[in-house]
Amino acid sequence: MLLFVGFRHPGEIIAPAFFKEVLYVDYGFLSLVPPVLAIALAVLTKNIIVSLFVAVFVSSVILADWNPFLGLTRMIHDYMFNAVAEDINMQALFMMVVIGGFVALLTKSGGASAFTSAVTRRIDTRAKCETGIWLGGLAIWFTDNGNSLIVGPIFEALAEKLRVSREKFSYILDCTTSPICALIPIIGWGVYTMSLIQPELDKAGITTSTDLSVFMAAIPLNFYAVLTLFMAGLMAVTQWDYGPMLRAQNRAMKAGETIRAGGTPMRAEAQADDLPAGVTPKIYTMVVPLVVLLTVMFSYLTYKGLWHTKVAGSEIRTGVAAGFMVGTIVLIVICVLEKIFSFNRCLSIISGGWANMMFMCVVLVLSWSLSGVSSAMGTAGYLLRVTEGWLNPSILPLLLFLIGAIMSFATGTSWGTMAVLFPIGLPMAISLNVSLPLTSAAIISGGLYGDHCSPISDTTILASIGAASDHIDHFETQMPYGTTCAAISGVLFLVAGWLPSAIMLVLGAVALTATVYVLHKASVRKIGQIRVPGGEAGKNL
Repeated sequence: MLLFVGFRHPGEIIAPAFFKEVLYVDYGFLSLVPPVLAIALAVLTKNIIVSLFVAVFVSSVILADWNPFLGLTRMIHDYMFNAVAEDINMQALFMMVVIGGFVALLTKSGGASAFTSAVTRRIDTRAKCETGIWLGGLAIWFTDNGNSLIVGPIFEALAEKLRVSREKFSYILDCTTSPICALIPIIGWGVYTMSLIQPELDKAGITTSTDLSVFMAAIPLNFYAVLTLFMAGLMAVTQWDYGPMLRAQNRAMKAGETIRAGGTPMRAEAQADDLPAGVTPKIYTMVVPLVVLLTVMFSYLTYKGLWHTKVAGSEIRTGVAAGFMVGTIVLIVICVLEKIFSFNRCLSIISGGWANMMFMCVVLVLSWSLSGVSSAMGTAGYLLRVTEGWLNPSILPLLLFLIGAIMSFATGTSWGTMAVLFPIGLPMAISLNVSLPLTSAAIISGGLYGDHCSPISDTTILASIGAASDHIDHFETQMPYGTTCAAISGVLFLVAGWLPSAIMLVLGAVALTATVYVLHKASVRKIGQIRVPGGEAGKNL
């Protein structure tokens, strides 16, 4: 009979509590079933929940001596139930729900759109308009899915007047969705990512680092996210467009055709701030709840000694949850006093936000379960044994970045990609003594790149909707820009494998600027550039 084991460190054997006697079992290549099956199904089915569920179930059947019924019951009892029962995991699920409710009401209340509207003043050139779109996207840092639907409609008329192509419009919107959210620890993105990091630290018995410390240290190493934000601003300010994007910009400037003739604009069925008649959005509707949220959170963490001692992860999560809860209450009061929504309508919107987070909560539980079966089958240990002859620890970040990019491009989900790769990549990094922040950043960056360029990604689709752009045109013009940024990021991850330093980000920004300039000049020589309405480029467009 097969018994299952797991690894905290190479050579160390652990087992679930219900085994009184433990025997070493080497599953060999079967230990690759959890990650390989999850990745393969994610690519084939485009459904991350089905992929994770099947991978966990099949792995549990193997662990149960190929007994399907026993495998099913053990999957539920020993992995899913245990995953949810873990204090840190339950805290993460609670925070996801609280954050979802706050973001839903904040988006619907109109405060975010009023805040973004403020940056449209004194904008009289295309470069200024694109820069305003970029700044507006950065301001809406608390939601990736809602970002494009908030910023897009506000700038639509102005972008049309100043002849910003819909392709460039949607590109900037897309750049300021997930890439910025992936850098913020106190919103759903950060909470989700940290909830994938902490279980691996716990399994490895690491107490010197926490999920928050790893996440924060990974921010300057998250090359694709930071460079994408930088590149979007660079392209807006300098107008150094190239390739298909330059053709689109020339078309818009020459004849005012912001969308290609024959193109089909994507339209949102409802605006993100669908307010009652007569209600004018106010900036303070967003600013006050956010200020209260941050004040409550940091006041609690300061009380717990944030600035002079190590604060427990549970206390950090308590502070974050408390901040969002109080922020939500304040937002409800504002909505009722300003007659934006009734109290019952506020509760309805909040509960809708909770429901929207259920998908990610399910993904989290399945990801934690995948981590459990991978540990039980010794996946990390087997990978170390079969790769010890050729896998240089320094290339692990680059490898994870590339795998993540392929997965997320094929599936259209960065969160699903991270759910699969974190339980595999972090144990390998721990065993190979590779920087955990760098490894985490590589997984996040890979997921972001694929998701950013994937035509089936929700944020890509929403960017097309927000800019009223033809979706395929958005995809085709954004791909070269995203790939340019990814190529620089890949080199940085390779170099950082030997020298994991934040200085790499500065070098990357310089290299990206130079690369963009060269590509721009090459495109201008080939097709020309029109800088004034009705002008000529002197080339066939």
